[in-house]
Formats: sequence, C-alpha cells, structure tokens
Amino acid sequence: MDTKVLSSGIRYSNLPESYVRPESERPRLSEVSECEDVPVIDLGCEDRTHIIQQICHACMQYGFFQVINHGVSKETVEKMLQVAHDFFELPLEEKLKLYSDDPSKTMRLSTSFNVNKEKVHNWRDYLRLHCYPLHKYVPEWPSNPPPFKLLSGEQPKNLSENHSKITLPVDLQNNKRSTVMMATKPENRTMKLIVETESVWLMIRRFLISGNTRRDIVSNYCVEVRELGYRLQELISQSLGLEKDYIKNVLGEQGQHMAVNYYPPCPEPELTYGLPGHTDPNALTILLQDLQVAGLQVLKDGKWLAVNPQPDAFVINIGDQLQALSNGRYKSVWHRAVVNANKERMSVASFLCPFDRALISPAKPLTEDGCEAVYRDFTYAEYYSKFWSRNLDQEHCLELFKN
Repeated sequence: MDTKVLSSGIRYSNLPESYVRPESERPRLSEVSECEDVPVIDLGCEDRTHIIQQICHACMQYGFFQVINHGVSKETVEKMLQVAHDFFELPLEEKLKLYSDDPSKTMRLSTSFNVNKEKVHNWRDYLRLHCYPLHKYVPEWPSNPPPFKLLSGEQPKNLSENHSKITLPVDLQNNKRSTVMMATKPENRTMKLIVETESVWLMIRRFLISGNTRRDIVSNYCVEVRELGYRLQELISQSLGLEKDYIKNVLGEQGQHMAVNYYPPCPEPELTYGLPGHTDPNALTILLQDLQVAGLQVLKDGKWLAVNPQPDAFVINIGDQLQALSNGRYKSVWHRAVVNANKERMSVASFLCPFDRALISPAKPLTEDGCEAVYRDFTYAEYYSKFWSRNLDQEHCLELFKN
C-alpha cells in the first residue's frame, strides 16, 4: 500500500496481501441469501401500541429493523449524502491532513477499523465525527470542501459581462485549478457560477450544495437523527414494559458519534470485508444506507442475510448496551459490511452512546420475577475501553461482562 487510505484514487487490480482473510474467515458470498422479511416499522402509524408491539418482535427476533416516516426530512438526508460524497472526492493531500489512527480523537479520517490492533485490514475508509454537544465539536469538523452555494440549478449558456473571477480550491481536472466566474444579479440577489467549458461545469456541480454550508448541513442531520434516536428509545423502553423514559434516564446525557463510511471498489471482494461481523458497543445505531449499492448483512439463525437498502428508511441496530439493559431479552445484532468489485459504496452511521459514567445493568423490573441478572454492573467507559482494546471480530465483548 502506497498510501494510508484507500480513497486515494488508486484502482487496485489485485487485493493487497494485508487485506486477504484466511480462507476460514472469508465472507462466502455465494452462500448469502436476501433477508426477505426485514421488519419495517412505520413510525407515522397512529396506533402507538402497534408500533411498540412491532419493535418488541423485531428486537427479540432480529436485533434490528428499518423505520419509515421517521421524521428526518428527505432534504436533510440527501444533503448529508452529498456532503459525504464531496468529502471523499477531495484530493488525497487534503484528506490526509485529517488522518489519525488514534481512536481517542474526536475528529479523524482513518481506515479499516483499528489498524494498530488488527492483523488483517478491512476495505474501508471512514470519517469519524463527534456530534454532541454541537457547539463543542462543530469547530473541529472539516471545513473542506468550501461551502459554495448554488441558487440556480440552470447551466449558464453565456458569460456575463459583469463578473469577477475566483479560483476553485479543488483540483477538478488533470490536477489543475479551474477558473470560474461569478455573476451577481442585483434585481433578485441570486448568484450563478459561470464556467468557461461545459465539461468543467458538469464536474463542478458535484461540489455544489444549495443553501447551507456543509457544517450546517451535517449539524442539521445530527439534530434530526438525535431526535429520532430519543423517540426510538422511548418506544423500546415501553416495549420492555418499562417507563417511557427509563432507557434515556439510565443512559444519561448521551454522546453522539458519526462514522461516514467509504468502501471503494474492491478487486477481490470474496477475500475481504468492508467490516467483519461485529456488534455495536453503543446503545442504538441509526444507519443511512447507500441506495445504489447493497453491502449490509446481518446474522440470523446462524446464517448471513443481505439487507437491501430501502428508500426513505433508516436501519436501526440494537447495540450492546440495550442488550445488557434488557437482560438479554433484546439482542445486539451481529452485522458486517461486504464490498463490491465495480462500485463504491457509502453509508452514514450515527451512534447514540451512554454518558461515560452511566451505570449499565439489567433493568430491575426485568429481574424481579426471579429471573437472574445476566450481566454485572459496569460503566460505559469501562465497556468502551475494553471494546477498543480488542479486534473487531473477536468474541462478543458483552460476554466479558456476564455474571
């Protein structure tokens, strides 16, 4: 490997040796079938009792489900995905300014999972952001690509006589800077980007987002996803027969992280993973899938099943902390990401995490009928430290906390 990250623009013809899994650990893609009965829960349903019953069934039988009519706007989702694509299309030297393999960093670009611990790497780059509280973390978020605005979607046909030249701080073609011109229309205060060639215009449009800056877009996405997460935690609490706010009260002031995952085309996808089978160490994961390329697989009844993306839906994964709180009644889902030979894939995972000093233990009402507590008490900080000290695909970390 000539670079620290995969998103370098290099197209590999063979899988580098450091990514090749032992034969017994390979994904066996031919044996994977489609999960045809993925629970899809309509949060817009007026019958709350029905929603709670569906969530109970999904958490017990699958450990994950998809939600529609979830309250996160389509515009927010589309802009978030565009920002994700924009970032990984940055020149390599710009991305590498953010590179770190230190898991304690609250903002970093990295690769694989934990490159300092693992023996075999994973075919994945990711941008990791902490997202709560926003006022604390937004200032450290990437500021590149710059926040261009496009208030007109039409391609200009003629150069304006009244224009000023600006230089785009992104290498658009042949590693050369391309000059564009900006024209202001005083009558309506709108702006158009005017370029000298149609080809440059088409290339530049991928870097343009109407409205807010990229940090604003990601901030809005984080707020809406957090609200969805809280709503789901209330429903999950009630599905366990607990008070609506039980889970939120135990978890305390929850942290929120985001992983923007990039899986480039892989020359030999049958030999490696984007991420191997694992459970999530947090409480709840809200996953935005790439609609163009499938890659998420879940383990059910000992078999790996492909979860195809559904328009306008999020995948919700039960994490280790909710498995512990439910005394094992709900399962933290084993899942993995596989890669594609011809197409890149992206996803945006948002993680709601307990406060570091939150004391995690089986809910008392779930052990009052003589059922013993499966797990001992532990703090989230203790659990998270143990999780990052291991390889991702080792045994379930929660096994270390059993009574």
